[in-house]
Amino acid sequence: MKILSFETFPTKKDLMIPFLRSRLAIVDETTDSEEALDLVKFYDYDVILLRISEERLADIDIVRKLRIARARAPIVAVARAMSEAARLRVLQAGADDLIVDALSHEEVFMKVQNLIRRNRGFSDNVLRIGAVEINMNAKKISAKGRPVTLTKKEYQIAEILALRKGNVLSKEAILDHLYGGLDEPNPKIIDVFICKIRKKLQMMGVDDFIETNWGRGYMVIDHRLDAGTETELTSPPLSTDLPARAIA
Repeated sequence: MKILSFETFPTKKDLMIPFLRSRLAIVDETTDSEEALDLVKFYDYDVILLRISEERLADIDIVRKLRIARARAPIVAVARAMSEAARLRVLQAGADDLIVDALSHEEVFMKVQNLIRRNRGFSDNVLRIGAVEINMNAKKISAKGRPVTLTKKEYQIAEILALRKGNVLSKEAILDHLYGGLDEPNPKIIDVFICKIRKKLQMMGVDDFIETNWGRGYMVIDHRLDAGTETELTSPPLSTDLPARAIA
């Protein structure tokens, strides 16, 4: 998952971002609202995390600006403590969710992950696509019920493609998700990662998880849905023959 974190006054004691990264989230940080608006124009984020406090409620103006900029990612506001009046102001500003007084970073992570998963059309934290299952909580992948050992980058690519099921992602877009524009390697490295993922899945008898869209990039398609649609389309139609009627 790819997260944009906006906070005007970050502190060195804040461990939220390091924790999110430890859970394999790719996180871009900014303290400037104009930079945040530029980032959402160029990158496809799964969620925008707004770090606010009751003393800095003016920061919620970024929500309005993001809506005007047509940011597609859900916006989640996170605060340590907040009165009811302040909470209502944040929600009225257009935030999709508000997390206040979370007991741990893990709680914030789970709530954000659940929102992302629902926003992408999945009903639970196990993304099931054909014979492949991706457990977003455990950060593990299995094929036909057997575990598949992936590296950190390989897992992130599989999760990114799965969350965007049915959409083609270019190699450059995948690089943006993995590296956030910092020290990016040659885009051909994505071909190498994809090849390794495919080989590991093929060893489990799965060879149709990631498809190549030549000249554009890679995508994941749930062939179970295609099979269901094909069956529906090729099923014999119900008989519409009616007894012949005499012409008056």
